[in-house]
Amino acid sequence: MNRQPVRVLIVDDDRFVQRSIAEFIQAAGDLECAGTCGNGAEAVAFVAAHPVDVVLMDVQMPVMDGVEAARLIIESHPRVRVLMWTSFDNDTAVATALRHGAAGFLLKTCTARTLIDAIRTAHGGMTVLAPDTLRALQSVPSPAPDAPELTEREAEVLAALCRGLSNAEMASQLFLSESSIKAYLSSLMQKLDVHTRVKLVLKAHEYGMVRP
Repeated sequence: MNRQPVRVLIVDDDRFVQRSIAEFIQAAGDLECAGTCGNGAEAVAFVAAHPVDVVLMDVQMPVMDGVEAARLIIESHPRVRVLMWTSFDNDTAVATALRHGAAGFLLKTCTARTLIDAIRTAHGGMTVLAPDTLRALQSVPSPAPDAPELTEREAEVLAALCRGLSNAEMASQLFLSESSIKAYLSSLMQKLDVHTRVKLVLKAHEYGMVRP
C-alpha cells in the first residue's frame, strides 16, 4: 500500500529558491511540492484553499511576513505544520514564531538533507530545534518571574532538552530509560504549565533556568 506523499507548500519571495527547494522535495520520493507562494498573505490564502501538510515558511517577505502568516495558519489550521526558515539569525522572530506554535526553525545555510529531514520530522509531529535556533533563543531577553522548583534530575533533563537532544540521547547521557525521560518531561511540562517541548524550552529560558 503506497502512502500519500507529504504535501509541502514553499513560501519564499525568491523564485530561484522556490524552484530549488521544489526540486529537492520532489526528488525525496515521499514528499511533493503542493505549491509555491511569494509572501505570507498568499500562503494563508493557499492553505485555506488547498490540502497542505507542511508549510516551509520564509521569515522576511513583502505584504505579510512569515511570522504573522504562521500565526494565522496555525490558528486556522492546527493540523498544518509550519516550519520556519531564514537566511539570517533573527532572534525575536525565532522566539515569536515558536510561541505561535511553529514546528521548528532552520537557517537557509542548512544542507538539503537537513531540510528534507526537518520536513519529515515536522510532519511526524516532532519539533525541529536546530542548534542555531537554540542559540538564538538563549539571546532573547525575557522577563524572569519566580521559577518553579525542580529536582536535580528534572533540571538535568531540562538542560539536555534545551541542548536539542532527543529522548534517546538524553537517556544515554543521563543513564536513564526513555520511559523515565518521558516521565520527567511530563513532570516538567506540568510544573511549567506548558504542553509541548518547544514551549518547555521557551519557558525554561524565560525563567532563566538554562544558561547559554
